[in-house]
Amino acid sequence: MDPTLAVGYLRQYRSMTCYQLARAHDQLTAVAEREGVVLCKVFVEHLPTDPAAFDALIRSVKRRRIAAVIVPTEAHLSAVGNDQTKLERLHRETSARALAVDGSIPT
Repeated sequence: MDPTLAVGYLRQYRSMTCYQLARAHDQLTAVAEREGVVLCKVFVEHLPTDPAAFDALIRSVKRRRIAAVIVPTEAHLSAVGNDQTKLERLHRETSARALAVDGSIPT
């Protein structure tokens, strides 16, 4: 596992403006800096194709042995289409830790 790398993940809601998307990206970067990791990519989920971006994130985390996944809030890792949440899947399939900008994910 590379302890210096992190990826970001966020769901782009229909009402989200370009400004809000850029602000969310900046917040993910700030958390990465605070945690001492490099945010190497942000995966943006578009609701019509959900969970395509999350599937790509999982593959990337496994392949590159990413240490952390940073999200704006835990809600970005909620369930979509089944009972399992994305957070549960992340924990089941990888050893990456999840961090939320708002601190909503217990560490």
